[in-house]
Amino acid sequence: MVCIYLTSEVGLSGLHTLCIGLGRRFREENLKVGYIKPVGHRYFTVEGYVTDEDAAFMRTTLELDEELKDLCPVVLTPQLVNSAYLEGGPGLLERVRQAYDRVSAGKDVVIAQGAYTSLQGRFMGLSAYQLAPVFGARVILVERFDDAFLGDNVLAAKDDFGDSLIGVIYNIIPPNRESFVSDILAPSLEKRGIPVLGKVPVDHLLSSINVGNLAELLDGRVLSGETCLDNLVEDIVVGAMSQEHALSVFRKYRNLCVVTGGDRSDIQLAAIEAKARCLILTGNLYPSSIVLGKAEELCIPVIMVSTDTFTTAERADMIIKSARTHEARKLERLRELIDCCVDLPRIRELAGISP
Repeated sequence: MVCIYLTSEVGLSGLHTLCIGLGRRFREENLKVGYIKPVGHRYFTVEGYVTDEDAAFMRTTLELDEELKDLCPVVLTPQLVNSAYLEGGPGLLERVRQAYDRVSAGKDVVIAQGAYTSLQGRFMGLSAYQLAPVFGARVILVERFDDAFLGDNVLAAKDDFGDSLIGVIYNIIPPNRESFVSDILAPSLEKRGIPVLGKVPVDHLLSSINVGNLAELLDGRVLSGETCLDNLVEDIVVGAMSQEHALSVFRKYRNLCVVTGGDRSDIQLAAIEAKARCLILTGNLYPSSIVLGKAEELCIPVIMVSTDTFTTAERADMIIKSARTHEARKLERLRELIDCCVDLPRIRELAGISP
């Protein structure tokens, strides 16, 4: 049995998405695949049980039989964190070890998904650096390409993980930086003994969320367009400008969501004219019947929330950046990206996964 530990030096690198992609591809090769997220930080409640959102979704996506308490043995709730800081987190490492033994039983490969970063959980002895040796894992670093770091995070990870690091996957690469990664960065890292196992570009479908999920996560009330909640949103724009300026701004974006005050009917009408994918109205202010009528006619959902405009926009932007990949059309696109942009044969070779 082989454990592959996917982790990242920075957050929002697409760890969960790549765990799904690799897990599903290994299953297609008739491998028995297990999964564990040792330390969860995305609170999610299933039938009254608090777990991690990624673990709950992965259980369904990979059709896993294990209990959620094993798929994510430690969830960083405030109560657990307080206990760990005051008492040193008694028994947490053993809890993770036992859960890993259960999820790995009878498996060919286990995919371990890191927390927000490789450092998260270090105080309690549960960071990726500390758990990878416990699992005997082969580590793959997943890095969201950033010109500010280039290869720095990868080299630092190599120092910390040592020979257990089998390579890096660069993810969410902007179109104008793909040639730099392929022609300059990747060869440089290869010369330093760090295999580049994937170069995955930005994908608009994967970096989007449907309006229904966005509304639910914002605790919003859908006022119109209930039949169009599968509209996909990629960009958030705050409508705080003049009406004259708004239309030209909105037309620069694709699949945008406009967040504005419920009393700004001028901005709302401009967003509708620019064919926004949805409107989020803040401050619990109900829009005019004209706005609702035009939005309904053009299948543009209107959602009302209680929070202020900038808080709402900030939350919505973070939700989109961490959008999950579980819809059928996203899963199909993810498979295409894994096949074209990730070196599966090399991963199998370096990890020691038998066909």
